[in-house]
Amino acid sequence: MSFADRVKKMVKDAPTARTGVNVNFGPMKITPMIITFKGKGNMPDKETLKDYMERNDIDEKDDFELGKQESFQLHVDIDVSDLNPTLAFHYERDIAVLESNVDEKKPDKSIFTDWSETFLPSLEKVFGSDWYEKLISNGKKAAPVVWVAAENVDSLKPVAEGGKNYGVPKLLAVYKDRDACVKARDERYPPREEKASEGSEGEEVAEGEFSTEILESVIALFTSARKNKKTTITMLKGNPFNIEEEFDPEELLEKALAYQKEQE
Repeated sequence: MSFADRVKKMVKDAPTARTGVNVNFGPMKITPMIITFKGKGNMPDKETLKDYMERNDIDEKDDFELGKQESFQLHVDIDVSDLNPTLAFHYERDIAVLESNVDEKKPDKSIFTDWSETFLPSLEKVFGSDWYEKLISNGKKAAPVVWVAAENVDSLKPVAEGGKNYGVPKLLAVYKDRDACVKARDERYPPREEKASEGSEGEEVAEGEFSTEILESVIALFTSARKNKKTTITMLKGNPFNIEEEFDPEELLEKALAYQKEQE
């Protein structure tokens, strides 16, 4: 088995999402995008593939190639607020459609991409090899609404020192309708009335303290909010995890971050 095959096998055999891992539930839309880079220091232009083709007078039947400064990406949008209005945000990520560059002779020189190693395998596992027929708008027909669960996993793209790894989606499941998606969400994140008043190990939680489950859920929320404390605190004010006791959102976030540091 080559080094590349081993990496792909590890991705394929990745463990199932566990408590503390951020899993987003809701309706998903995938929009093909064209990104045009304009040089260092300049923000790239972004437009849908449909708009790009119309602007360049390209017919759907025409074959064409992108320019050297253009990139094809998929914009993934999961509306988590649909199932939980207290989470007033969408989980959105742009996935560059780039194949991994595997160097069999010098494995350490290989470049692995989020597309090849994470997102595409999960797309094909959940929707099949013809996923694009099921998810992408075709002509005048709008893209279908699909209800999914997607884990936020670390991106393989190198992060600059001191930078943040915002993660990329790894699809876990698709549901036949909203009710089925809600049921799956509730099984993972039980509603308030179903939650026990004990910690993760069955030990009583002291007044003013939080269970490991709550702390890990807050960490997942913080990661999903791109590690923006202000945004996370705003979302915590809506009590998305149905905490029965009154709590200070800022204090809860600080305790969750302290807990995370202890686990490192």
